Amino acid sequence: MKHVSADGRTVNIPERYVEVNMKNLGLTRAECVEMYLSDEGIEVAPEVVELTAKAKEAGTGAKATGERKTRKAPVRKPDEVKRGIIDGLATFINDDDKVSNCLITNIERMISFEYAGDKYEITLTKKRPAKK
Repeated sequence: MKHVSADGRTVNIPERYVEVNMKNLGLTRAECVEMYLSDEGIEVAPEVVELTAKAKEAGTGAKATGERKTRKAPVRKPDEVKRGIIDGLATFINDDDKVSNCLITNIERMISFEYAGDKYEITLTKKRPAKK
């Protein structure tokens, strides 16, 4: 099916496209032609232009270029209680004569050491309060 657009261009619209959309969507022939022209970017309704400009002005939604906002790295507050517990455990473990290579591998979380030739690691986990 041939259609002449508003700017004088002749557009070939597949007859199958019109038939399928008339049947499946319950559209008229004119509505199918309008939908095809809009989908192909040949003619754009003034409402679409207005809403697109409004959305771009608001800055909401996905960006046309696929850009993403840069995310700031989370800033962690030092947990002095966990640091104290790890330090105390490391001191306690290191006092044993059979312990060697006692290291605090993570200041708020992990201690590694060797005891009688075997390697060990202690990980401290702080649980969140239960939800009410």
